[in-house]
Amino acid sequence: MGTKVLDAPASKDALVLAGLDWRVLQEPIYTSAEEVIDGYKANVRDSDRRVLGVVTDRYKVIQNDEAFAFTDGLLGEGVKYETAGRENVRT
Repeated sequence: MGTKVLDAPASKDALVLAGLDWRVLQEPIYTSAEEVIDGYKANVRDSDRRVLGVVTDRYKVIQNDEAFAFTDGLLGEGVKYETAGRENVRT
C-alpha cells in the first residue's frame, strides 16, 4: 500500500509525489449555538479543509515533513524512499 516514490531523492520530494505535502491545522470546535467547546480541537488538513479527527487540547501535531525529516536524520545522506503512505479515499 502507498504510493511509489522511487524517484524521490529526499523526503521532501517523496511527500510531494505521495500527495502528503499538506499540513495539519488545529482549529476550535463550536456548538450549533456558536459556543466554543473547551478542551477539544479539530485537526484539519490545510489543502482541502478536510477534518481528520477531533482531539483534546493535549494532542500535539507532528507534521508529515517533520516525521520524514526525522527518518532522514536517522538514516543519513543517500536515503531513498520506495513508497510513502497515503490514505484510501472513499467515494
